[in-house]
Amino acid sequence: MPITELHSSEHLSALQRRIVLLGMMGGTSLAALDQMVLTTAVSEIAGELGDLAQAPWIFTANLLASASSMPIWGKLGDLYGRRRVFQSAIVLFIVASLLAAKADSMIQLLVCRALQGLGGGALLTMPYAIVGDIVSPRDRPAYAAFISVVWTASGFLGPPLGGFLVDGPGWRWMFFINIPTALLSFACLQWGYRIPRRRIEHSVDFVGAALLFCSVGSLILYTSWAGERFGWSAPSALLLLALSSVLAVAFVLQERRAPEPIVELSLLRLRPVWPPLVTTAIFGFANFSIAFFIPLFGIVVRHSTAVEAGFALAPLTAGILISGIVVGRLAAATQRYRRYATTGVIIYVIGLTLLVTADGETPLPLFLFYNLLLGVGSGALSPVLVASLQNAVEERYLGVASSLPGFARAVAQTIGTSILGSFLALRISAHLRQDVAPIAPPSIELNTFIESPTAIRGLAPPLEGAVVEAYRAAFSETFFLMTLIIALSLVASRFMRDPLR
Repeated sequence: MPITELHSSEHLSALQRRIVLLGMMGGTSLAALDQMVLTTAVSEIAGELGDLAQAPWIFTANLLASASSMPIWGKLGDLYGRRRVFQSAIVLFIVASLLAAKADSMIQLLVCRALQGLGGGALLTMPYAIVGDIVSPRDRPAYAAFISVVWTASGFLGPPLGGFLVDGPGWRWMFFINIPTALLSFACLQWGYRIPRRRIEHSVDFVGAALLFCSVGSLILYTSWAGERFGWSAPSALLLLALSSVLAVAFVLQERRAPEPIVELSLLRLRPVWPPLVTTAIFGFANFSIAFFIPLFGIVVRHSTAVEAGFALAPLTAGILISGIVVGRLAAATQRYRRYATTGVIIYVIGLTLLVTADGETPLPLFLFYNLLLGVGSGALSPVLVASLQNAVEERYLGVASSLPGFARAVAQTIGTSILGSFLALRISAHLRQDVAPIAPPSIELNTFIESPTAIRGLAPPLEGAVVEAYRAAFSETFFLMTLIIALSLVASRFMRDPLR
């Protein structure tokens, strides 16, 4: 049937489109930069507010609320209009930020961080749906790349900015700096996002929303706590896993009978939908940990300073920025989404395979080139995966469809980081027992080198070399495991369909 109705992008001028894109990038930066800035301030916050044991919840509370709410925000955008919902999320995020800046106890801060995460769930996923509104389906990859660039820039700029604020005006300013960007984003949307919205008769599936939120929250708690506090098979940890499973089944049953489900399950049965979703989840599972592993590899194996190890991520960041923009434009021009997704995964696998062979003697330019390959491969994926999924569904499901990649990626990253981190720790421990224990003095506790890698630098040369080699071997094995997992996303990407087909 020929399409006679104008696409929503036809109602905007080129200037309005650019203004809305600027607002989207500003909104995304609020949530993305917020997480990275705080990484440098945990010890200072705990020292001032007390209760160091609760400090990890500064991130866990935010992540739990953010990931659990992503599909819910997508559905609300479909029902009530994306501009209104996104602006509401900005207001919620800023109110929570101001309250966090004034918190005088750890409990108050954690509640505010959860509220920030609740708003952040919209700020991190709805921009892709709004891009689907303001540009034609053909041009979506080119514009989606700009949203992905914000993630990358935030990851690179966040820690240095956080360090500056901690050493300068104090950690509370990490929450105040959100205000100007939030006001700019709100104003850009108010002026530029002028798209007629149809009145949709609807009813919100509050039961489904609650079941989804609690199921995902229980799973995140399991993966966050199991390896660190309880053990993966401890009864208390398995109880969380069982609770998540039961709630997930209840959620599916609820969605099948709800008149207006939070997640339209029929979308998941569409042939063009599941390949980009599976690719996103598998890639996110294995990819996210690399940002933590590379600096640690540099500090321990390459004897880098903390600053040098951090800047080793610069080529990865540059690769994501350049590749995302270039591939987004090429995909928009050629409409060959599968080709670029597959190429991105292959380049990433090559980079990981080369990292398996890296050691302390690997020349620095070569090591940085490996990281550049990871960035180029990763940057090629995001714009084509989101655009592929958007173009596979009807416009009325655009919000939910756009939220699903971010939701799948966030949950997979949480699980993957915990599992791969535990695998690395286990392999380090095994190599320490096998290769270091026979030559180590009885007074040395090997677990010290796992809990505090910098303690290696105080060792005498023969023992230091053995510990460093134990780390190098464990990293190689972990990178190899990541390579195998990423290869599965290559298989999934081959099932993607190009829009022209």
